[in-house]
Amino acid sequence: MKLSELLRKENNNLDIFRLLAACMVIYGHAYAIAPQAGRTDVVGAWLQHDYSGSLAVKIFFFLSGLVVTNSLLHKRNVLHFVIARFFRIWPALACVVLVCALLLGPWVSALPASEYFAQAATYHYIRDNLLLSTQYALPGVFQENPLKESINGSLWTLAHEVGAYLALLALFIVGVLRRPWLAVVVGCVLALDPLLGNRLLFTWRPPLSEVDLLAPCFAAGALLALFKERIEVNIGTVLGWGVLYWLLRPSAHSFYLFYAALFFGILYLSGLAPVRRLKPAADLSYGVYLWGFPVQQTLQWLWPGQGVVFNQLVALALSLGLGYASWHLVEKRAIAIGQRLIARLQPHPENVLNLRPQR
Repeated sequence: MKLSELLRKENNNLDIFRLLAACMVIYGHAYAIAPQAGRTDVVGAWLQHDYSGSLAVKIFFFLSGLVVTNSLLHKRNVLHFVIARFFRIWPALACVVLVCALLLGPWVSALPASEYFAQAATYHYIRDNLLLSTQYALPGVFQENPLKESINGSLWTLAHEVGAYLALLALFIVGVLRRPWLAVVVGCVLALDPLLGNRLLFTWRPPLSEVDLLAPCFAAGALLALFKERIEVNIGTVLGWGVLYWLLRPSAHSFYLFYAALFFGILYLSGLAPVRRLKPAADLSYGVYLWGFPVQQTLQWLWPGQGVVFNQLVALALSLGLGYASWHLVEKRAIAIGQRLIARLQPHPENVLNLRPQR
């Protein structure tokens, strides 16, 4: 199947893989939040170069690059893109930040509530996280947990994701996406930068694979969307990348081949009829991702001796419930507001920056 056909909503179940990735983050975080002797991350032990939580974030960025770029190329409207991204990211983020700071924080803090709310750090937490300047600590929160004072360690990725959206939008505006060869050059530079210790683009940042590989993963998805009419997604493609990884796995840089096999494997599986039938009615992945870490930290605070498996299983159940509530009470409604705003702007082309290829 051509990737262009697979990307039609009725032809894939990418939602289930985003949800699985969100669950992988909870699974992986549990080993740091509720460490237990003899328990290790199976994915990390097998791969060596990555662990389950970090791998899940790379899946998120790949799928985001693919889907968001495909949408931008289809609609070719800058203002609509910005509105849609804002209403997808910030309402649910605002909800989890406010609940953590104003409800969960004073409950689990070692400080009296009056002192907790008197601290400027409480309000800086809200402001900074809504501005995507990630702050982890709230006054007196989770001081006895193995991961001290961190109430939501998952928020750091949002700044990078929004940065990827802005970079994509800028490249679209300047015309790079209308010149596929130039887009490939940009993608190659992004892929090379982590291998060279961030000496090409992100020179201000010390090398850290969990962060440095996010841009190449997003770029990989964006490039696939750009060349979707030429790319075939089938079992042969998946096996081809898998064999290349197996042959070159002793190489220091073979992880790129692993990610290629994994990403094409996800695309292939998402298009299979049995997998498409499992498509969830609600998109829970973002809510599960946002709520997973606070839930896990709270469980560790309440029952510190229960171990990693207890933390994983109970956190997954609770986070799925919170993800369901987040989708129906916040995310779905926010998306609808964004769509109504876009519809109102549609009849007024003077208010819309609409870029299409010149004929």
